[in-house]
Amino acid sequence: MSAPLADLLRRSGGAFVATFLLAPLIGLLLPATPFHRVTTRVFLVALVVAFVVRRGPVAGWPARLAALGLRPPRRLRRFALGAATGVVLLAGLLFASWLLGGREPLPGPYRIPFLKHILGSIVAGVAVGFLEEILCRGYLKEVLGGVASAALYSIAHFLRPAVTSEPAPAGYDPLLVFRRLPDLVGAFGDARAVLLGFASLFLFGLALNRLRERTGSLYLGIGLHAGLVFALDFYRRFLSSVAVGAGPWIFGGPRLHDGLLGTLLMAALLYRSQAR
Repeated sequence: MSAPLADLLRRSGGAFVATFLLAPLIGLLLPATPFHRVTTRVFLVALVVAFVVRRGPVAGWPARLAALGLRPPRRLRRFALGAATGVVLLAGLLFASWLLGGREPLPGPYRIPFLKHILGSIVAGVAVGFLEEILCRGYLKEVLGGVASAALYSIAHFLRPAVTSEPAPAGYDPLLVFRRLPDLVGAFGDARAVLLGFASLFLFGLALNRLRERTGSLYLGIGLHAGLVFALDFYRRFLSSVAVGAGPWIFGGPRLHDGLLGTLLMAALLYRSQAR
């Protein structure tokens, strides 16, 4: 076994252990949050910490950040360009779905005040964009290669229930993650989500890998990722998350990317990322 792969397995194991210990505790602090969401978020943060934070003098941090693609010039400009592109792409997908009768407007009043929800969606987009890009394109791509890292990125998005899961019960249970493991594999039973959802996320991962290679930076990909997550989180307050008309196979489910239109959008994004 190569040294980088052994290091990957060792750090992943540490992230697993941290998740099993911390997720039940954090679940107690978030009594209204589905426990599968707590588990996956804690695991993502634990992986980023395990892979990115390394021993060594503080003076070596700039070189490490540069190796991850986090210290290039024009960071803000690249992030803003990526975010705007992500929002426009998803807005176009939603507009096409609406024109074709696949999405319907929700009746008001909306469940969350407008400004509060915009801010929440921005925070979610930026946090997910940074964490997932640092992990998948900043670290895993260098260790496993572009294809394997894109495949793992896609598979990880199916660690969720088919519908939802209950919050953590009262009282700390160190075995709660083990008890709730069936929740984390429920989505694998949805044929449409597995086939089209995996394909679209895999294509998206390849496109993000290509952007990292072309720019030498993570910031364009972070912005694109953040823009898509922002728009995806935001639209659910205003448009139906249940596809109508031709059905979910064309328009996708609540995540949009698990339909034919979403997969074609990701294929077009990959094609565009190859252009010079």
